[in-house]
Amino acid sequence: MDVDVLGRRQTVPDGVRAQARSKVAKLGRLTPVLEHAEVRLAEDPDQPAANRHVCEVTIEGHGHVLRARARAADLAVAVDLVVHKLEHQVERLKGKLVGRSHPRRSKALS
Repeated sequence: MDVDVLGRRQTVPDGVRAQARSKVAKLGRLTPVLEHAEVRLAEDPDQPAANRHVCEVTIEGHGHVLRARARAADLAVAVDLVVHKLEHQVERLKGKLVGRSHPRRSKALS
């Protein structure tokens, strides 16, 4: 999966950039139909210190789009929260895809 990490009105530290790339790329292994991810990191100075850093992730592939957003006091924590939300969405998508390709047998066929 291609992962782009972008900073909005700021430069992203290398450690946070590497963490975001590795964690979001792991989501692509769960469902191979996802091809491209865009991670946007920003700091909102109008928010209180506990929710100042924002991480938004958009994952696309084969007509599917997954989005998540999280706020935290630290960029690394915000990335962890977003990845946790996306894991749930990826599992739901995988269940839908598997359910379509493997329909249940009807009782009439038995």
